[in-house]
Amino acid sequence: MNNNLFETYRDDILTLFKVQFRKLSAKNLNLTFKEVLQATYEELGMVQTGSPDVQFLQEWFLKINTLGFIYSLAVDSEMNEIIFHSNKKAQLIYPDAREDRSIDDLSVEDYQLSLEILALRNNISWNYADPFASFSLKMNGFDFRVTLIHYSTSASRMSKIFLRLMKSDEPTLSLFNLGDEESLVRSLVQEKKNILVSGSTGSGKTTFIRALLKETDQSEHIIILEDTHEILPTSSNQTSLLSQQDMQKKSLKDYCAYALRMSPDRLIVGEMRSTEVVPFMLAMNTGHKGLMSTIHANSCVDAVSRIALLFSLYSENKEIDFGLITKLACRNIDYVVHMENKKIKEIARILGSEQENIFYETVFIA
Repeated sequence: MNNNLFETYRDDILTLFKVQFRKLSAKNLNLTFKEVLQATYEELGMVQTGSPDVQFLQEWFLKINTLGFIYSLAVDSEMNEIIFHSNKKAQLIYPDAREDRSIDDLSVEDYQLSLEILALRNNISWNYADPFASFSLKMNGFDFRVTLIHYSTSASRMSKIFLRLMKSDEPTLSLFNLGDEESLVRSLVQEKKNILVSGSTGSGKTTFIRALLKETDQSEHIIILEDTHEILPTSSNQTSLLSQQDMQKKSLKDYCAYALRMSPDRLIVGEMRSTEVVPFMLAMNTGHKGLMSTIHANSCVDAVSRIALLFSLYSENKEIDFGLITKLACRNIDYVVHMENKKIKEIARILGSEQENIFYETVFIA
């Protein structure tokens, strides 16, 4: 193939090159430019003659294959998260500030392809049928939790990628400026109270759970159940299980049931969202102590109500009165810690309930 032909059919050849790149990337994590170029020649049914100018193909390959527009921003250990809103705009989120960044020379098509390649390389199904994906990724020496949202779910027809930085340092209770109440929180862990941590996304729930685990007896067998690896083990005696919700017998609900057969001293569930709440609450009710989990809620009392609601929704017995479910939650959850903006806003001791009314005592408020 000569230079004139390459120049005449430049756009068509680039399109075919992209097709071959996508196809080969699904099979080879260490794909080279020469392999894609050769596949393109073969698809065209031609043999290379001469030295055609393929620099435009090579430039495109380097840009997409290395995911440079992502890696170039994932360089600051001080930030909390990077959000790519489109092929032209990203946002860096710091503890006290947000910075907008523009992305140059990236088409919508190439942006979408880059995200699909990222999912493929991490063995993640992400498409119309599976529009939401979450997985761990190491970039530039940092650990990230990646969340992908497919364009098919959006009115703007634009996919988004969220990269939350997982801090490698081990947080301690002193990070939360509890003052005199730090000893109270430490005693709750040592006395194996059942603790629920509530708050919005990014409020610091997982970080606080990690700090609580630092206060446990390192000889304990602690089982940590998550759908994305965020709670790092603090001892070799801990067992971490990572769920795959779309696979049979690998959901958080299944893992909760398995964990009770593994002689746990404590059971930690990364986040309560659906069916896992039933075996988790039943584990509390059968005498297991020192359990911890997080939940999205607006306050301490709202967190308990939400646990009861989830239990009601996902319990196989739909005849159980909601007042009894609330009573079950209040009997087994000892304390709720509510967080906002990486800080502890309130700690409540759960006392009991009457019907759907929850009784509690505030032991700390910021």
